[in-house]
Amino acid sequence: MIFVFYAILSTLILAESTKNETTRDYCSLPDAIYADGVSAADFGATGWSYANADNWADLVVTCGGSFQSPIDIITSGTTQESIQPQINYKSKDAGVGYEEANKPYTKEYEGEYSEIDVTDASGSVYRYYAKQFHIHTPSEHTIDGKYFDLEIHFVHQAIQDEEQDCNKVKNKLTVFGLMFSEQPNAADYEAFKPWFDSNATGEVDSFDLNDFFSKMSDVTYYHYNGSLTTLPCSQTVNWVVFQQPLPISTAQLKQFQDFLSDSTLFPIKHNNRPIQHLNGRKILKGTAITAGVTEIPDVEASFAQTLFMAILMIILIQ
Repeated sequence: MIFVFYAILSTLILAESTKNETTRDYCSLPDAIYADGVSAADFGATGWSYANADNWADLVVTCGGSFQSPIDIITSGTTQESIQPQINYKSKDAGVGYEEANKPYTKEYEGEYSEIDVTDASGSVYRYYAKQFHIHTPSEHTIDGKYFDLEIHFVHQAIQDEEQDCNKVKNKLTVFGLMFSEQPNAADYEAFKPWFDSNATGEVDSFDLNDFFSKMSDVTYYHYNGSLTTLPCSQTVNWVVFQQPLPISTAQLKQFQDFLSDSTLFPIKHNNRPIQHLNGRKILKGTAITAGVTEIPDVEASFAQTLFMAILMIILIQ
């Protein structure tokens, strides 16, 4: 009987140790063609920087494509979108942390977050997972010619599984662009503190991407097909840019700007790519549905509960 107990216990421990190990097959991005061996990692005085942003196409041919980002969103020329997608994160987990990535050209957190269904600019709905978010100051996109103090990009990548085929996903990435405007009395965002505060860990332990949308009274967005705004400028991005800026305190905005202190790489403390030509692309306008989606509960019994029941069964058998 003791042997049975240990067999059950070993099985439970193995199941618990592997339960949270999820391997996903992410849709791959196209390989970019670089000139003279320059790669996306070669940011600096001898590679690419924001000082030579107008000449990125000389380094990577993709950066000279017709569907580049960012763009100026002229609201009078947008078309009302027929499908109003839900911009809510499903199966969100407060225990999933984002680790700070070592990027010389931005501040970025990386770490798989949660699943989200997103309507592509073609009208099809695909599933993505949030992979990272990073900052640009001032904003990269403009709305009716207006720049904002800061823009955060939430980058999501599509997956290949039994329900979704990467070959049928036109845009392998969906990026949400959220604008921020300086307000001296605005409260600091806890999610940004690990980037700069010496007493922080460099990891966001408890973070819900829905929190940003919950602060918006207007969830109007603009939707178009575009590209990455850094090398390799891959034209495989489904862009969703929100109109209403969120507040950011003077102190936190200055922290972002001070990070871009090298004037040879960041002219006047900017890390935003210049506006690109629209080239006939259609810009759709919609209103996101952000209410009514809650955390999906974990209906599986906990390890402790399962172990207790196993021990109880063994005792009863004896």
